[in-house]
Amino acid sequence: MTSTSDQTDISNQPVVSNQTDVSHRDPGQPTAGDPVFPEATLVVRSWPDTVLDELGHDPRSNYAERYWVSVIGPSCYLALRRFAEQLDRHPQGFEIATRDLALELGLGAKGGRHGPMWRAIERACHFGLAHRQGPLLAVRRRFPPLSGRQLRRMPEHLVAAHTQWQTERLSVAKRRTVALPHESLQALPPLLAKPGDRAA
Repeated sequence: MTSTSDQTDISNQPVVSNQTDVSHRDPGQPTAGDPVFPEATLVVRSWPDTVLDELGHDPRSNYAERYWVSVIGPSCYLALRRFAEQLDRHPQGFEIATRDLALELGLGAKGGRHGPMWRAIERACHFGLAHRQGPLLAVRRRFPPLSGRQLRRMPEHLVAAHTQWQTERLSVAKRRTVALPHESLQALPPLLAKPGDRAA
């Protein structure tokens, strides 16, 4: 039988752990087990559309922020907004490290196809706001109006607000449509003489 005096008192001994001390680890640094991004860098360019570029909504507009966020999610929206800002500065396109972009948007350095950064890019492609071919990512400079199907999936208060927005926009468009005054008809240039008519 072991006496009490032979037992080691460990109550005041330092605790030794076999786990890695993460107290000073930079949360932006990936761990050894983190998967890499499918593409380490992205070359971002504009995806032109003659109709959308004229009539669509800027990603930084109130329309995009209020209505499109509920469709594509905040991470995807922030990424597209950041792309729009950079394309204003670099119209021919720019290159960015995917990990750097993820950290800028507060999405962390976790890579892989199921990481938050890559899911945001895939959502942009799914909704037709971007198109990717390998490291090349073409993005829309303008968002289209929401479709009826997208509106039906939104909360009722947003649907009501969107309907009111459409009504107000139509009203503004009608006020801008002014009939040509009768007096201005007198100022129109005379019709060209028909072929074969004699000059006066």
